[in-house]
Amino acid sequence: MLVLTFHGKQVFLPGEEPADQVSISYAQVLLKATPDDTGLRMKLIDQLIALGRIAEARRQLQLLPKPLASTPFYALELDILQAEAQPQGLADADRERLAQQLSALDVATLSTPQLQRVAERALQLGDPATAAQRYVELARRDPPRRQQWLEQAARWSLAGGRQQEAARLYLRLADLTDSAEQRQGYRHQAFDAWLAAGQGAEAAALLEQELPRLQADASGLAWLQAGVAAAQGSGRLDLAQRLVDRWREWQPDDPAALEAGYRLALGRGDTERAWEEGHQLLALRPDDEKLLAELAQLGEWTGHMDEALDLWLRLLARQDDPERRDHAWKLAARAFRFDAVVELLAEASRQRQLDKTELDALIFAYESLGDPAAEERWLRDYIRRQPKQRLAWERLQQLLARTEQGDAEAAGWAAFGKRFPLTNAEYLTWAGTLWELFKPEEAWKVLEGMPAKQRQGVDYWRLRAELAWELERDGEAQLAFERLATIDKGLTANDEDRLLAIYLRTAPRKALALLEKSWEKSKNQKRLTDALQWAEQLKDTAALERLLASAAREPASADNPAVWLARSGLDFQRGRIAQAEEGYRQALQRFPDDDRFRERLLWLLIDQNRQTELATLLRDWKGRARDSDVLWLPFGSGLVLLGQAEEALGWYRRYLDAHPQDWLVQAAYADALDAAGHQDAALRLRKAVTPHLANDEVPATPERYATYLRLLSSLRGPQAALAQARLWQDGSPSMLQLWFDQWLDALSQNNDDGLKGEWLAWAKSRGLKVRQYEQLQEVLRRQNRGELEKLLAAGDLDPAQRVEVLQRLGHAGDAQAAALTAAGDEPPEVIQRQLLRQATEQAERTPNGVQAGWERRDYGGLIEQGTEVRAARRLSDDIYADVQLKQNRVESSGLKSDALGNEHQMLLKVLKNLADGGLETTVDASQRSDSNRLGLGVARTWRIDGNTEIEAALDWHRQPDESGYLRALGRRDSVSLAGRHNLTPRDQLSWRAAHNRYSSRDGDALGSGFAFNLELSHMIFFEGPTWQVRSGITYQQNSARSTLPASVTRYLQPLAGSGENGEVTVADLEALGGTQLLQDRYGQLYVGSSWRRGIPGSLNRTHPQYSWLVDTLVGWQWTEREFNYGLNVGLGMVVLGDDELAFTAGYQSAPQGSGGQAGSTLGIQYSNRIGR
Repeated sequence: MLVLTFHGKQVFLPGEEPADQVSISYAQVLLKATPDDTGLRMKLIDQLIALGRIAEARRQLQLLPKPLASTPFYALELDILQAEAQPQGLADADRERLAQQLSALDVATLSTPQLQRVAERALQLGDPATAAQRYVELARRDPPRRQQWLEQAARWSLAGGRQQEAARLYLRLADLTDSAEQRQGYRHQAFDAWLAAGQGAEAAALLEQELPRLQADASGLAWLQAGVAAAQGSGRLDLAQRLVDRWREWQPDDPAALEAGYRLALGRGDTERAWEEGHQLLALRPDDEKLLAELAQLGEWTGHMDEALDLWLRLLARQDDPERRDHAWKLAARAFRFDAVVELLAEASRQRQLDKTELDALIFAYESLGDPAAEERWLRDYIRRQPKQRLAWERLQQLLARTEQGDAEAAGWAAFGKRFPLTNAEYLTWAGTLWELFKPEEAWKVLEGMPAKQRQGVDYWRLRAELAWELERDGEAQLAFERLATIDKGLTANDEDRLLAIYLRTAPRKALALLEKSWEKSKNQKRLTDALQWAEQLKDTAALERLLASAAREPASADNPAVWLARSGLDFQRGRIAQAEEGYRQALQRFPDDDRFRERLLWLLIDQNRQTELATLLRDWKGRARDSDVLWLPFGSGLVLLGQAEEALGWYRRYLDAHPQDWLVQAAYADALDAAGHQDAALRLRKAVTPHLANDEVPATPERYATYLRLLSSLRGPQAALAQARLWQDGSPSMLQLWFDQWLDALSQNNDDGLKGEWLAWAKSRGLKVRQYEQLQEVLRRQNRGELEKLLAAGDLDPAQRVEVLQRLGHAGDAQAAALTAAGDEPPEVIQRQLLRQATEQAERTPNGVQAGWERRDYGGLIEQGTEVRAARRLSDDIYADVQLKQNRVESSGLKSDALGNEHQMLLKVLKNLADGGLETTVDASQRSDSNRLGLGVARTWRIDGNTEIEAALDWHRQPDESGYLRALGRRDSVSLAGRHNLTPRDQLSWRAAHNRYSSRDGDALGSGFAFNLELSHMIFFEGPTWQVRSGITYQQNSARSTLPASVTRYLQPLAGSGENGEVTVADLEALGGTQLLQDRYGQLYVGSSWRRGIPGSLNRTHPQYSWLVDTLVGWQWTEREFNYGLNVGLGMVVLGDDELAFTAGYQSAPQGSGGQAGSTLGIQYSNRIGR
């Protein structure tokens, strides 16, 4: 049995059946018998691997006598199995490494089973691409199973991302099969693979080949749907269209087919077809919001704006979406569907705040609809909901402005400004609105309320300037126009005219500068004319020279009369009088109808006091002047100068009827009234004119300022005028000139004429004009005989000045004759009054006439009374004589009157006028039955200047007046020095110091002493009546003889002397009658006041009809310790033509030397004037 069944060792070799332990054991037994059997060992390794006995398999692999071609495969497979058998599994790095090693195996060395195992191991390692390649190799090696292996290859190619390879494999499979259905399935899978590979063109081409064989089933329909997308994606739109057409043939009502056609039309750019098919699709799917949105956009692209908008509105009706609403209103705006814009944005505004674009679009829509009322309602409602949105307020204000709702706009600005800071433009609009509503004051308040940093810009300054001009706020208008002038092109021609108008009233220098600048810029002859006229008014010679030089470069200026006027005017200002006159006369020939040159020529003659030529021209041009208003003023002034003030008033009235607001001429008219004797009317007019000149109603020219200061000085005094001039002083030549003139007047008022010399020199060094009067006064103050004679010879002095110069030169007679002659020639009233005053003063100093009178004088215990005759006359131009004859009788209770008898006195004075003063010689003679006295006196006066005189005198045997007894019994020799100082025109200080020696008429010495008098007087009123107050001190210190000589005592009543030898002493005399011969010491402080009209009892009456005097004195005699008071009165009246009868009386409580007894005077005089 065993023999029959034994087949050898092949029985124990491994077969094709699955491995198990038995087969492995057999294989191991056999390998022990044949260890070099490589094939058996490889089978054993396969079985061990199949059973997962990896370690044994690796050991058997190592026992191979030599490596085989498949050894790397088995080693790698064992590594893979061993790695996967690890508890932690296979790491990614190990998996990637093993996959790379597996892919690198040489397939040529592998058997088909090994190759299959490689594919499986590759899939196990996650490498489908390598597996697919190995399946392709298996399909090549194993034709019977090729379809199986190719399917695996295609499957794992897709899995490995090799879609193109998979598509090609499916196409091979389709070629291998005989079944049409299976073939179409493989081709469908290839189609899908091509699509997965992104090869839409290949997919579309494959579908195109298969299209004739497609069936109208679910599979074919799905393939068609995918094919449409593929063809469309690959750019085969024609194919896609055929596919869609086939689809719609199969299912004409399929929404998907319609959508495909719609999408295809979109893709092809056939928007019209897409629009139509989209609407068909929408009819099937009316609730498709995405389709609605797409069709709405398509409608915009295709120009179906209204339909598109309706679609957007349908979308919004279904569900509100901010983005869609935003798009919809913008589309509505483009489609001019403004009602839709309003609806859409109004709805949005109820939910949130609109942005600028939305708000402006809504405003524009309302405007386009032409419904401003609805727009305003919406804006106001919107502002109530969104009060913090500034833009809405702005648009409301713009609407109100556009619809011309001024009041509402103004109220809106006020509310707007309370909630938001306004811009510069908004403030200006607000103010402009109020101005248009005729509310300039409120508009001004708006500008005033602007923040300081916003007050800038051309528009702001122009509106501010115009408002200030409207409100007549010149200061603000000036500031605004000046700011405009600093901005390039900021000042218009109208602005410039307005600024000039302001400057003309308030800042003449600036007006001139602006005119000059305007002329240089525009070369406008009108501007040149205005500039020249203004420069002349301001007396700005530098500006005149610049303008004339600039005009000379412009040919058109040669025919401009203003240039001729200015050129001659400049010559006049420079003192080139002849050239100025010649220029005016040449201009009259060139412009015979221009009366301005006649006017200037007349003013020149008036200024130069050329009365003869002036009278001729006034006579020749009188007919022409009636119709030429420019000549009315020079005619009036010229007639005043010629002494025809009444006629001049008519010319002034003619001018003022035409120009009643010309306050400067009103002031000149007041002067003319004064000159014509209408002083009350002149004063009233000056009071009325002064406020107008002070309130800037007249352009601010030097003439205006000078006139105002003159009026102010006449009404309130020079100090007020000086203070005002100081306030106006700005450094300009014209204002400096005004201040200088007022300063000179103030110096005169304060009697500081001594300072004028230095100030005049200062003025000349600065080119200021010194008035002729001041120049003359300076010459008079210096007593420069040479200059005075030059002035007299030049003939440029008016009559009053001529009289003054003659007096200063010592020609008193000629001076008085000239004063009387000139006064009789009817000069201007002012000069006539001055001439009469000069003549009167001269007459008071050196009267001409005869007088007879009686006088009783009580010296306090001694009475002197008698008649007197006086005669005085000017013997020649510089010699004056005055003689006085008296017959007196002296009575006293202490004197033997019969012993004295009657006394005859003669007092002769001869005055010689000298250039610097005078020399007076006096003869004082007395004749009595008991003794005679002949006295002489010489006095020399020096006139230091116009305000100071010094006198030195020497007297010999003159009649004393220290006491009544001394006057009757003694005589005096003295040397004295006296002075008179005019501190001001009203104040005078006088003093006298003398050394006296007293003796009896027989020559016996009575004593000697020193006397000093000082008096300060102040003139309150010069006339009407004259009122003067005075105060002073009188003091004497004498050394008197203690005993009286026989030449004195023989005239006394019997008296027992108390001297050692029985002599009569001074005390005996005082005890006799209380009187004194010569006091040892006498001193008195006193004050007095004098009121008078003329001087009653003077040789020449200087006032008409009557004269009177009241003089009072109160003094304290500290040496006697008693008060002294006195009163003198007088009354004179006209009798027999020009003669005067005067009565005088006086009383003094304690005259000097009276011993405390009262004194008095009583007199009557009759005077007759000699000559004029």
